[in-house]
Amino acid sequence: MDNTPKLVYVIDDDEIFHFIVKKMFGLQGWDVEITSFLCAEEAIEELNTAPSDLPQLIILDMNMQRMNGWDFIEAYRELKPELKQQVPIIMCSSSMNISDMEKVRRTPELNAYITKPLDNSKLKLIESYL
Repeated sequence: MDNTPKLVYVIDDDEIFHFIVKKMFGLQGWDVEITSFLCAEEAIEELNTAPSDLPQLIILDMNMQRMNGWDFIEAYRELKPELKQQVPIIMCSSSMNISDMEKVRRTPELNAYITKPLDNSKLKLIESYL
């Protein structure tokens, strides 16, 4: 059995969200190691340089400065052939916009869409990917 913690990338330009995710995951008692990225470019860079050390899951904010969640997906798409496995991506946003949710459904790289703030039902969904 593999005892190494599962690696989760959290890509969000809101530092408070990173704090909340770490706190909530900790309270769940999950054996996860969270790598926080305040900008999506850094996460793409990391995936590019460490294609063998992939995260188990990416939690991706939709609306960020410079490179938003959709831009990240475009860049990830180009990287995908280099990666040894596909990484589940959950898009997370405060947007309840129906067109955003439709776009998520049409984007094969996205496994789920959750709205902020996080709650127990959303944590259960996240846990199903860990």
